[in-house]
Amino acid sequence: MAQRRPNPGKPSAPPPSDGRQRWAAERDAHLRQANAFSVWFPSRTRRSTTKLPAALRYAQHLPASRTVRGLLLLGAPGYAALQLSQGAAVGRAIGFAALLAVVILAASTYRLTVTNHGISFDIAGLRQASSFAFVPLYAVRDVRVGRHPEEWPKTSLKGGWWPGRRRANILHVDQAGATQAFYVWVSNPEPFGTALLGRPMTD
Repeated sequence: MAQRRPNPGKPSAPPPSDGRQRWAAERDAHLRQANAFSVWFPSRTRRSTTKLPAALRYAQHLPASRTVRGLLLLGAPGYAALQLSQGAAVGRAIGFAALLAVVILAASTYRLTVTNHGISFDIAGLRQASSFAFVPLYAVRDVRVGRHPEEWPKTSLKGGWWPGRRRANILHVDQAGATQAFYVWVSNPEPFGTALLGRPMTD
């Protein structure tokens, strides 16, 4: 009996054991594309880039997490008070504490980046070392603006909030196939959703 030939026009799904390898491969490809662009100016390629990469699908900066901002809110005045108790001039103590807070905030700023392979939340001060909270595009299931649907799992916040931004909720599966969700405050929800889904969110 002749064996049925596979249909060359329809690629077969990878076996479950290859799921982590595919995730890792997409993450590596994502980092190669994302790292070719400036952290603070995502539309510009780095001077060290030798091969012109594909443009980023979406990129924006997010403020430091609430934990970091809360610690700075308490730590900066405390540091200034410590300097004053040691005899430092008022202007010098307050100015140095404010400058230190600004540097820490800048180093703790996130960059939300969507490439042709996935989405990540990279911390500016550590960006050359790692990529945080990466999700490949093939794992994204849905994107909704506003409140997330009640049937979705509990969402967690990525990054912080700035005025004029809207909440975008992302539904995805993790490497084990479990459904998860998170939300982020974005300035342009429609292009952001299109970048993740490969189609307008209204479809």
